[in-house]
Amino acid sequence: MTSQQHLKIGFIGLGALGQGLCGSLVRGGFTVTVTDLNKDLGTPLLAQGAHWGDDIAAVCRASDVVITALPSPAISRQVVEGPGGVFESLHAGGIWIEMSTTDFEDLQRLQATATARGISVLECPVTGGVHLANSGEITVLVGGEQAVYQRVEPLLTTMGGQIIYMGKLGNASVVKVVTNMLAFIHLVAAAEAMMVPAKYGVDPDATYRAIRASSGNSFVHETESKLILSGSYNVKFSMDLACKDLGLVNSIAEKLGVPLELGGMTQQIFTRARGLFGGQAQSPEVARMIEQACGLELRAPGYPLELLAGDGAPRPSGTQAKH
Repeated sequence: MTSQQHLKIGFIGLGALGQGLCGSLVRGGFTVTVTDLNKDLGTPLLAQGAHWGDDIAAVCRASDVVITALPSPAISRQVVEGPGGVFESLHAGGIWIEMSTTDFEDLQRLQATATARGISVLECPVTGGVHLANSGEITVLVGGEQAVYQRVEPLLTTMGGQIIYMGKLGNASVVKVVTNMLAFIHLVAAAEAMMVPAKYGVDPDATYRAIRASSGNSFVHETESKLILSGSYNVKFSMDLACKDLGLVNSIAEKLGVPLELGGMTQQIFTRARGLFGGQAQSPEVARMIEQACGLELRAPGYPLELLAGDGAPRPSGTQAKH
């Protein structure tokens, strides 16, 4: 066990992403204490050797580093600065790592509170898909003081494939929401692109393979188009989360004076899809709108019901940091 593995880790938020990230830490030999409002979500991790904390304070008392992976900035604020939260309970000298997708201004405000309590802060949002979190291949974007990053780098390389140091706190959050915006734009574009040949009578499998081999290919087409073609749509990312992230990126762009025509249009499209299919529908179900409009489902045999480790994994590996 390395000296870094002697760091005791707390993990708060065991949704699909949190389970994947936390599972990598447990399998990597770290001592991890977990909690979530739904204790059942911790069962697989406890079976692998994680410990349960009955509340946030219990997790913090058992930890040197506390990681949060939560569904919204509002929930994250409550967890870290609310009564019995991370800032009240984590010891001075501890580190809080925010892996949720959040607003950069909110994060910078929380950093000031944490610093006053002797707690260091890193933002480490991830990108690439939940299936890559499960396999430890997801990309981690790091923002914050480089000295703090270096203290926890072994944790991050255990959870992720590429680790990219983005600079000061806030940088990673801004880039993260931009990557999500691109993914949602590509998702809508892929559905529209596959529908035109389908209506003409082209086999959707042939269209999928042709686009994948073309200059119009994208990571989203390589991965999420498969889930459209199988009819499962199950990327483990809800319509609610997609709308939240699109709202964040459009809000940030507005603050910075950047007009986002495609970003704004895509937010409207996903808002309509959520109204039609519900907030817990999967984000690729946005394709159902064009399927319904055309009276044709985009389907082909042999495509997976869910993505597996290695699907669309980034080719480069290792840490990329500015020194």
